[in-house]
Amino acid sequence: MPKKTDKKTSGNPTKKQKTQGKMIKGYLSVHAKGFGFVLVKKGTDIFIPLEHMLNAMDGDYVSAEILKKIPKKNPEGRIVKILKLQEKEIIGVFKRSKEGGLVIPSDERYNNPIIIPKDSLSSPKIGRMPKNGEFVVIKRTGWKEDDHTVTGTIIDILGKPENKEMDLLMVARNNNLTIPFPTQVNKELSKLPEFDLQTELKKREDYRLIPCFTIDPESAKDFDDAISLTQLENGRFELGVHIADVSYYVKEGSAIDKEAYERGTSVYFVNNVIPMLPERLSNDLCSLKPHTDRLAFSVIMEIDSRGIVQTYRIKETIIRSAERFTYEEVEAIIKGKKHTHAKTIHLMQMLSLILRRAREEMGSIDFDISEAAISLDEQGVPYAIRPRERIESNRLIEEFMLVANRTDASHIAKQATNKNQKPFDYRVHEKPDKQSIQSFLALLERLGLKYQLDKEVESDDYRKILDIVENLDEKYFIEKVALRSMTKAYYSTKNKGHFGLAFDAYTHFTSPIRRYPDLVVHRLLKYYASKENDKKGIAKSETATLSTKLESICTHCSEREIRATQAEREFIKIKSMEFLSSKVGETYDGIISGIASFGMFVELSHYVIEGLVHVTELKGDHYDFDKEEFTLTGRKTGKVYRMGDAVTIKIKSVSKEEKRADFLLV
Repeated sequence: MPKKTDKKTSGNPTKKQKTQGKMIKGYLSVHAKGFGFVLVKKGTDIFIPLEHMLNAMDGDYVSAEILKKIPKKNPEGRIVKILKLQEKEIIGVFKRSKEGGLVIPSDERYNNPIIIPKDSLSSPKIGRMPKNGEFVVIKRTGWKEDDHTVTGTIIDILGKPENKEMDLLMVARNNNLTIPFPTQVNKELSKLPEFDLQTELKKREDYRLIPCFTIDPESAKDFDDAISLTQLENGRFELGVHIADVSYYVKEGSAIDKEAYERGTSVYFVNNVIPMLPERLSNDLCSLKPHTDRLAFSVIMEIDSRGIVQTYRIKETIIRSAERFTYEEVEAIIKGKKHTHAKTIHLMQMLSLILRRAREEMGSIDFDISEAAISLDEQGVPYAIRPRERIESNRLIEEFMLVANRTDASHIAKQATNKNQKPFDYRVHEKPDKQSIQSFLALLERLGLKYQLDKEVESDDYRKILDIVENLDEKYFIEKVALRSMTKAYYSTKNKGHFGLAFDAYTHFTSPIRRYPDLVVHRLLKYYASKENDKKGIAKSETATLSTKLESICTHCSEREIRATQAEREFIKIKSMEFLSSKVGETYDGIISGIASFGMFVELSHYVIEGLVHVTELKGDHYDFDKEEFTLTGRKTGKVYRMGDAVTIKIKSVSKEEKRADFLLV
């Protein structure tokens, strides 16, 4: 007789049994808390707890074993072997040891020290031995299968932590940002001549007798936009937005142009900048300095009392700025301070309000979420942080730039047809995906706000929701979730409109000194205007080539924009933590800005700085995380913490190196 078989082991193995023990390969993505996920091409990513990371680091190509499958969660696994090391440079603090040295990475995603063998400490490339406590740049060179340690070699020495430029150097290196300009760029710069006024007057509109001004932050050194405004006899406004004509100096294919393309955008670090263009261009030749003749590319619009652009012209001009205003100076004039140009400033304020009202009626969304404004002393040490105030003079410039950008985009979009294609660099913001919308509306309903969509979501729906919650306690929370539900804007040759602004077409035209796409738009507008003037059509082959080239530029610039944003946020985080490190033990009011299984993030109301209250600090109960409700709920007490709740915290600890602050509830 055949033996009876155990039901647990007989027959075909279950799906769970098939999964467990399975080996998979993929790239590792590491969270700041130390755990990670192995990203697989097909199927569900594998969760790797901290204790099973095996010294693997973010970006490594690894082999992992699936240990168990958890219902409604990612399968859990462990790293078995590192197959290929991520080649990215790593910055860390050097510590001497008997074997040579150790480097402790500054990036919290790299959790383990890297061994530097004694024979690789000195290198002709770095010139000297690193000193204890200095920041160095390394590349990993190997992973030992027997003890799982990682080795590396030093490729650069940044210096001591107390160097006032160290934070900028580290962030730049972390994000692959180049600070000095190449030799060839500097050679070209030295040969750039001043423009010849008489030659340019023959082909440009002379706008020097029309009063125009620049309005910028106090610290600004490059002035790339000026504005003029007059009221016509028919009651309409003639608004001129005059932009520095960077394309006159930066020729396509030149060394300066290639470097500007590579950088993509200027990157701003509180009181410093890594510019897209060298200083001679950004702060001198192209800058719209007051009382100085400058080449500009202008959009001159006739706007009626409803904020509608009735006619416009896009012209190469010569302007002479009558005044260099700061935002604060214009704000004082708006509030009643006397000035020679006060009448024009008040007229500008009136038009900006008309334009803003017109946008709102279209459904344009205007998030007003606070950002941190950091003040640094001469040594780069933060001495004050406050919520950045968005004043009326800021809004005035925003409205004028928006209408200029929109006018340029519409100018091309309306002309483009199947027979007359005009490839262009649009700024695109697509509708949120259905799942994000449904999640957002479901959350609103759980808060007692049932909002019904007619069909597809429109930007006006978001605007109405923000109006509804304006005076509710949940306003902060709802605005944050609304913003997170939306897609990110990007550059594209395909005009898909701008959802957030409720514009059918939009572009970036107004900042060619600091954004490469704006420089491209200037060149395109001039190119199409020249074709219209000589009545030459554009061959299909030429259109196809231009379209392919532009799409590549758009993709590259979108990527560079993301990189710059990440670097700027990293720098702000470092300086915020440096500032907060002197406040340990102090108590502050805050708002819960995020909820996760491991705790809650709290944003300090006074400083707009975020820190973590770890779930282990919530004493006396065990708290369950509900990702649908964005809550942590106590099993015994029923106490609920949710996003948007006001709380009081005490600062427990701060680490500038790890870019994190730990809070306690009080």
